Amino acid sequence: MIAEFIYCTLLRPRPLRRFANWLIRALLPRIVRYDDAVIVLNPRDPVVSGALFFRVYERGELAFFRDTCKPGMTFLDVGANIGFYTALACKRIGPSGKIIALEPDPESHGFLKETIAANNATNVTAMPIAAAATRGRLKLFVSSDNRGDNRLYQPDASTAADWQAVEVETAPVDELLERLGVERVDFIKIDVQGAEGGVIAGLEQTIRRSPSLVLMTEFWPHGLRQAGTNPKAFLEELRNLGLELSELTAGGQLLPLTDFDALIARHPGRRYTNIIGRKKA
Repeated sequence: MIAEFIYCTLLRPRPLRRFANWLIRALLPRIVRYDDAVIVLNPRDPVVSGALFFRVYERGELAFFRDTCKPGMTFLDVGANIGFYTALACKRIGPSGKIIALEPDPESHGFLKETIAANNATNVTAMPIAAAATRGRLKLFVSSDNRGDNRLYQPDASTAADWQAVEVETAPVDELLERLGVERVDFIKIDVQGAEGGVIAGLEQTIRRSPSLVLMTEFWPHGLRQAGTNPKAFLEELRNLGLELSELTAGGQLLPLTDFDALIARHPGRRYTNIIGRKKA
């Protein structure tokens, strides 16, 4: 949240943002280490790689992940980017577990593979596919400055110069896991800038047959609407799939969700939060 505030508010004027991006890119090292995991940074991405370098990246999510990810789990990383959570999972899950990492952006996928290799991981399957409700091909709009803001829908026309469209393969995760012989998963992380509705639509079978499932997903009402998903309907679908929902605060606290409308109202525009879903006992 701190990095988001600095980048989207303090550095919103283009001259300031250009200078900040140039400076961060100049400072970025080749790798960073979190715990005993190695993450290979993208030198062209001042936002995600910069936040990792400055140790301000998703602190609440990181704390929850560290507490929840256990040896032997099957972990699904949807929107893996350069592989931050995949790298952490490699070390925490160990050789007895499995990791499936999905990242459609060709550039980010390349760094994801480098991160996997840097951790000598043999239990990771990385796929250059966008999780969606159906199989096909779609345009992925890639941000020039923030590879964590890539989108499967047309961004605002006023910022058209900041995006490049690349065609990517899409597929339901249920189909991909069936192909890999994976029947159920223990931990799912989703961060796809508003396309979460399509991800869940293609994951319903796996969610239903995963009794110990923990889900951590970004919840950005504006992005969901832009991608064609009603934010309240998205939360109701998660609940209908048997998940007990909580909001994960920036400080790492879990607040049980009882009022979906109030949650949505508290997150207009660029504001977002994270939702934790746990299978009911």
